[in-house]
Amino acid sequence: MNGDEGSVSSFGTDVTDLNNEELSEQLRSLGVNVGPIVGSTRRVYELKLAKLLGAGGSGQQRTTTTTSTSTRTIINGTNGTSAADQDDYSDSEPEPEPAPAATSTIEPPKGMMAVEEELWDGKETSMRIEGGNTLKTFKMPPHAERVQYIIKSPNGRPLKAKVELWIGPIRCVHEMLYDCMNGGNYPLKATLQFKKLSPVLKVSTYGSFEFPLECGVFVPSPDESEKIGSITEDMFYSAPMKDRVQGGSTLDNKGGAIRTFKIDPSWEKTQIMVWSKDVGKKSFKTNIEVLQGPNNQKQHINLRCGGSTQPYHCVIDTPGPDWMLRCNSKKYLEDGLFEIAVAPYGELVESSPAVVMSGF
Repeated sequence: MNGDEGSVSSFGTDVTDLNNEELSEQLRSLGVNVGPIVGSTRRVYELKLAKLLGAGGSGQQRTTTTTSTSTRTIINGTNGTSAADQDDYSDSEPEPEPAPAATSTIEPPKGMMAVEEELWDGKETSMRIEGGNTLKTFKMPPHAERVQYIIKSPNGRPLKAKVELWIGPIRCVHEMLYDCMNGGNYPLKATLQFKKLSPVLKVSTYGSFEFPLECGVFVPSPDESEKIGSITEDMFYSAPMKDRVQGGSTLDNKGGAIRTFKIDPSWEKTQIMVWSKDVGKKSFKTNIEVLQGPNNQKQHINLRCGGSTQPYHCVIDTPGPDWMLRCNSKKYLEDGLFEIAVAPYGELVESSPAVVMSGF
């Protein structure tokens, strides 16, 4: 390599001779998340490949090993991020670290308390699923009674994800459809409990090919699973907002009761838990809409769970003011009762006041 920054040759290999597919394969083998390679982006990927080959040798991949205090099984993926820099290709000048976001913690309002971010500490997405009904399946180990998964968009585009839990080839005991206008800013982090029957978790996209997703699937160890169960159950019974939701008519597709929860502006993240343990222990089906302002739906969760043995817990991002959560039961009057609990997740932050527009 001749040493200048604009060179795209390394160890006798001229990356400009590679076609787009070969260039993409080389970068993926080195752990780089590669987007579409077109005329406007090819030069960037050529420089990135040349730098990686020059730093680690052709065909070698630099990896970072991370250690966590909690033991868990990571299925079909690895933690960590790519070793490649995203914006700077200089070998001599390190990229300056971004300044931390200016946030100030405040005391929780009366009747509420801040909770530690224990459920998702150190867990990130580790695999990509392409759009167009592409799917991945994950077999749960025999000891598993809970699974945690993260779903987000790799490029900030709309996200259309489907998660199912199957026991055998014909019995689906859980289904979740997640529709989000910006999957990069609003990832979904969910925890699902089930019986120890070694089910199969299926994660797929149901949108067009232009809408891929990134996901991470984690099976906690028995000790960590017990800890997660205790945290989520405490949240369910001590949440500042909790209500019952009754089923109703399904003939006109309007469903049953609707419950609305106004999210406090100090909640950067909000946790939601749906369970029928204390109200009949039957299966439930619900739509959960997350809005910011009137008729501005940011996130939509269509949820179906098997009953009292399958409580569903999730964490969503709700930064800023004017957030509202709306829950609607979609089952019959006599067979659709469940409870939903809503609480803050993580530290409370000081938020700017909502913008009020008026002609007076």
